[in-house]
Amino acid sequence: MSQTDSRSIRIEQVASWAIILAITIFCLNYFSNFLQPIVIAIMIWYGVYELKRFFGKIKIKGNALPNWLLTIFAFLIILMVSLIIFEILTSNLELIIQKTPEYVNNFRNMISGLQTIDGFQDIQDRIVTRAKEFNVQPILTGFLNSLTNIAGNTIIIIIYVAFLLVEEKFFLKKLRAVTSNSIKQEQIDILISEITQSIRKYISVKTQMSLLTAILSYVLLRLFGVDFPVFWAFLIFLLNFIPYIGSFVATALPSIFALFQFQSFPMLLWIFFTIQSVQLLVGNVLEPKIMGRTLNLSPLGVMLALTFWGVVWGVLGMLLSVPITSLMLITFSRFESTRFIAIWLSETGELGTN
Repeated sequence: MSQTDSRSIRIEQVASWAIILAITIFCLNYFSNFLQPIVIAIMIWYGVYELKRFFGKIKIKGNALPNWLLTIFAFLIILMVSLIIFEILTSNLELIIQKTPEYVNNFRNMISGLQTIDGFQDIQDRIVTRAKEFNVQPILTGFLNSLTNIAGNTIIIIIYVAFLLVEEKFFLKKLRAVTSNSIKQEQIDILISEITQSIRKYISVKTQMSLLTAILSYVLLRLFGVDFPVFWAFLIFLLNFIPYIGSFVATALPSIFALFQFQSFPMLLWIFFTIQSVQLLVGNVLEPKIMGRTLNLSPLGVMLALTFWGVVWGVLGMLLSVPITSLMLITFSRFESTRFIAIWLSETGELGTN
């Protein structure tokens, strides 16, 4: 093959990948209202699947519980936890919205009190004016409406979950039938095993570490006397699943809120540095020791994935960015035509043997 032909093939490959990427981005964005409930349903189904696997180890008189009973039991647990979380979020948000005028007034009084500081007089008027114009209620109300919209999709999400539960026993069979001509059976089993183990390890360790961070933060917030510590602790738990920026935002939110509540900049700093210390201890010391380098993801790749999915799907995309990137790395590494993408996504450039 001549150099010209080789160059033409490479150009065609690059063009093909560019077209595929453009179509994918368009579909993810344009059909987001259709795709997001399906993704949420898949997340719930995965939670049910893992709970079934856990409770499946329980034996009564030497016999395991029937699959249908495990499915119902696991689904009810997921549903109950979701309802509790929804109730905590909505009730706390409603209380915060009710008390917002009080907090904003506290902040305005604090700004007005700074006029005695030398050099502050020149910028005081602008800050006070901005503070008077600032209204956080629309932001909180919008967040509350978003939760209500998610709840409005509950029926369709439950229907999706039900169909996924019915289809799960045929999934492997269908996948093997579709790929039987192009991939060996052993490759499919290895691929599914690697994806399952990697995602399971990530979710398990990340959930434990986020829960530990949330509990410690809750204790600290109670000691400081910050209002709504359960709400802030839950946000800390949830935002810790967003790489890099999540932990910072989770620390900043209750700290800024404390400024509104206590009218004190020192209190803001105390709360921020205390909770951030917990974040650093758990996230940078404890979590790497437990999780190790199982995911082998490039920090740059994770950051790009976080940005991309955040732009396309917002907070839901940010939460899913690491599992999706890990899945892409494992899957692409199994095929010669996509192996180069997996190498760029990996942290060390080493993908292991096929």
